[in-house]
Amino acid sequence: MAPFEPSPLPLDQLESLRFKANQIIDSIYALQRTIEAGNQNYMPAWPDILSKYNILLSQTQNFSNALVAPMQTASITFANGVPQLAKPTAGTNPYEALALHPSVAMSDTQLDNEVIPLLRNQQTTDVLRMESETVRRLAGHMATRGALGVLGVAQLPPTSLGVLPRKPEHDDVLRECAQIREAHDQRVERAIRAVAMLRDKFELRQRVEVEVEEPEELTWDPRLGMPAGAAEGDADMDSGEDGSSDEEDEDVIEGELVDSNMATDSPAQAPASGRLGYVTPSVPKSEDNSMFQGV
Repeated sequence: MAPFEPSPLPLDQLESLRFKANQIIDSIYALQRTIEAGNQNYMPAWPDILSKYNILLSQTQNFSNALVAPMQTASITFANGVPQLAKPTAGTNPYEALALHPSVAMSDTQLDNEVIPLLRNQQTTDVLRMESETVRRLAGHMATRGALGVLGVAQLPPTSLGVLPRKPEHDDVLRECAQIREAHDQRVERAIRAVAMLRDKFELRQRVEVEVEEPEELTWDPRLGMPAGAAEGDADMDSGEDGSSDEEDEDVIEGELVDSNMATDSPAQAPASGRLGYVTPSVPKSEDNSMFQGV
C-alpha cells in the first residue's frame, strides 16, 4: 500500500463537510425522537415536527450545494504596483478528484464492513436495523401486514368465522398503501380548507376580538366568592331590612303627628300610658249655668 500523503487534500473544506454532516445526523435523531415521543400512543404537535423537518431540509440543501457548487477562487493582480483583488472566478470542484482511501492500514474484515458499504452506497448496520424495526412496527398496523405478511413472517389474524385469510401478495400491499396515502391526502385537504375558511372569516394578522361577559352577567361574583344570585338575595334582604326600619320610623312620626293634632283639635288625648281616654271639655264659667246642671 502506497504511503498516504494528506497534504494536498482540502482539509478546511472537508472539515466543513464533516461538521455539516454531523449537523444533519443530529437533526435526524432529533426529528426521530420527536416523532417517536417516547413510544407513547399519541401524535406530537405538528409545528414541532415541521420546524425540525425544515431545519433538516435546509441543512441537507446546504450540504448538497457545498458538494456540487464549484469553489470560488480569487486572484491578486497588480495595477501600477498596487495589489488588487480580482473578481472571483469559478474554479474546479476539489471533491471530484478525491477518492476514498483509509488513512491507516485496515484488515479485510474492517474493509468489508466499514469501507465497502460506503463505496457501494449500502446502508450501515445501524440504519438497516432501524429500518427493519420501523417496517415491522408499521406493518403491525396494516391489514396485509406489509412485506412481513408477503414473506410469511407475520401471520394474519383469522376472520370472525375462524377462517384464515389468504396470504397477501405484493399487489395487495401496494393497494393498501395507496388507500392509506389517499386517506391521508383527504385529511390534509380537509385541514387546508378549514384553515382557508378561518383565514377568510378572521383577520389572522390582527388580534381577534372576543366578546367578554360583563361582571353583572357572570354567574359567579369573584368579589364576594359566592354566586351572583346569592349576592343579589343578600342585597334584597338588606334593602328589605332598611325598608322595614324606614316604615317603623314613618309610623312613629305619623303617630306623633296624630297625637299632637288630637291634643289640639279633639277632646281625645293620648296619655303617657298610650291609651286613649275621654276628657271633659272645659266650659267657661258664667253666672247662669243652670243649663249644664243636668248634664
